[in-house]
Amino acid sequence: MTTAIDPIAPEGSKALFGNSYMHTVLVEISKHEGEPFSPKQIIDATGLPGGLVHPLIKRLRSQHFIEYIGRVPGEKTTLYKANDNPYIRAAREYARASAASG
Repeated sequence: MTTAIDPIAPEGSKALFGNSYMHTVLVEISKHEGEPFSPKQIIDATGLPGGLVHPLIKRLRSQHFIEYIGRVPGEKTTLYKANDNPYIRAAREYARASAASG
């Protein structure tokens, strides 16, 4: 039986989001609790290559799940922030439940 805290396999992510890694990226973004994050932070935390993460971030931005908030002063690092919506809230709850169980 699958519960809310069981990991979603890439096949499940693909069925839900049309991409095998979107769930992983969305959950990691939600862990920032509305604070700014960079694509590099998501890459480092998930272990996914930038070639997968950057297009997913672009897709999330185009659908207004996240918004671009600028660059780190003196760097090329781009910063984003998650917008409040039911999907981000669900991913955040999933992340909290996963952390509490493991």
